[in-house]
Amino acid sequence: MAEIEDEENLLRSVALQNAQSIRLARQRAEDALRESEERYRSLTQAITSVVWTTNAEGRFVDAQPSWSAYTGQTWEELRDFGWAQALHPDDRERVRLLWEAARAARTLYQSDGRVWHAASGTHRHFEARGVPILNADGSVREWVGECLDVEDRKQSEKALRQLAADLSDADRRKNEFLAMLAHELRNPLAPIRNVLQVMRLTGGNRDAVASAVEMLERQVNQIVRLVDDLLDVSRISRGKIQVRRERIELVSAVNHALEAARWLCNSMNHEVNVTLPTQPIYLNADPIRLTQVVGNLLNNACKFTGKGGHVWLTIEQEGGQGVIRVRDSGIGIAADQLPRIFDMFVQVDTSLERSVSGLGIGLTLVKNLVEMHEGTVEVYSAGVGQGSEFVVRLPVMVETPKPLTPEPTVSEPLRTRARRILVVDDNRDSATSLATLLELTGNQTHTANDGVEAVEAAAAFKPDVMLLDIGLPRLNGYEAARQIRGQQWGKNIVMVALTGWGQAEDRRKSKDAGFDAHMVKPVELDALMKLLASLSAKKERELI
Repeated sequence: MAEIEDEENLLRSVALQNAQSIRLARQRAEDALRESEERYRSLTQAITSVVWTTNAEGRFVDAQPSWSAYTGQTWEELRDFGWAQALHPDDRERVRLLWEAARAARTLYQSDGRVWHAASGTHRHFEARGVPILNADGSVREWVGECLDVEDRKQSEKALRQLAADLSDADRRKNEFLAMLAHELRNPLAPIRNVLQVMRLTGGNRDAVASAVEMLERQVNQIVRLVDDLLDVSRISRGKIQVRRERIELVSAVNHALEAARWLCNSMNHEVNVTLPTQPIYLNADPIRLTQVVGNLLNNACKFTGKGGHVWLTIEQEGGQGVIRVRDSGIGIAADQLPRIFDMFVQVDTSLERSVSGLGIGLTLVKNLVEMHEGTVEVYSAGVGQGSEFVVRLPVMVETPKPLTPEPTVSEPLRTRARRILVVDDNRDSATSLATLLELTGNQTHTANDGVEAVEAAAAFKPDVMLLDIGLPRLNGYEAARQIRGQQWGKNIVMVALTGWGQAEDRRKSKDAGFDAHMVKPVELDALMKLLASLSAKKERELI
């Protein structure tokens, strides 16, 4: 009996151990399976590739771990043909037809479309391929395939196509701009050449010369305006443009712009209606840049309005803003052009028959300058032939304004006391013509055409004033100025840099080299003489 009990106890102990071993084995198997699924799911997400198998009819008949990991679909959701629900609605029918055609032909299946990606919460582009596995009799046993995520590649291709399109558009616009620039420069150069021929043929006839001079002045001003606009655009694009703010009265800046635009309005026989506020409007703004803004808008209104048209200029205050409205009865702006009207080089009228000049940069300048004053500019037009209106809004000053300080003026007339003036320019025509003008105002002049010659001429001529170019051969203007300033006789010369270089860095360099002032070509004689009078007076005070 005891032997039987011992045997039963042994059997129970063995059975218990076996049961524990089975539970441990099952637990290890379940843990291994879970780890494998997690590893597989992580691997699938990492390689963004889905491997799948179906039966001969194209149905999912068992779990598809990589598909579920990618799309987030459970087995119940994707079984049979439930996988189609993970496709983008716009792609489902096309992919289904390709799948059915491949199954019917028992040939390679290929498609592309968009599949739901659970990790990103978006549909991503994919490319699918599947091949039939055949039995010995040629029938299909199953299908094996792969879906490859190609979203990143698609985005890269799209970005490259956009870049190519942008480069092509930029190249086209560059060519159009260069052609327009050549056209706009030739326009004023043609009458300048004609006028010179007229002056030569008329032998100095007073009436002919007077008319020619007026025409030359208009055309040169047009060239200067084109160059100034181009330089301003360059400075803005490089963040180099300077806005020197001060407390100004808005109407004063507007009046300067009106005066500058008057000749164009008169030449076009426009009726200009101006409405000004009854109370002054004070701004913290750059008066020169604000005049430029209003001037560009007025010039545009005049140029794009047929002869005998109407231009309205209204200045008013609305709440905390000073508002400038420029409206015209001109050609108007098409609806599709309105969103692009402030873009660089955009032309409202690009036909060969267009009657107005310009490079399409004036409104770009307006927008940038207004925004640099924390303001806004908007455009309105009912369409082609319906005129247009530009509205500028600028913040007004909130404090009680103090009386404006009048700008200092120099009362010395154009014909000043005689000075000994040395003109240095490597362009001989430029040097000779300026020397002639200075002699006509009663000065004694001498010219030089390079830096070394300038130093030698200054030592011999002992000028009161030097007008010195910067870009000179043999010795640049900065070095020539330093050498002259290093001589005892050169310390009191009024030295002005008269150059085509006008950036802030150029002005700093000329000051460091010893120049008293910096002027950019072309210079108006009246402005030059006033500057010389002011600088000469300053030098004389320093010597007392």
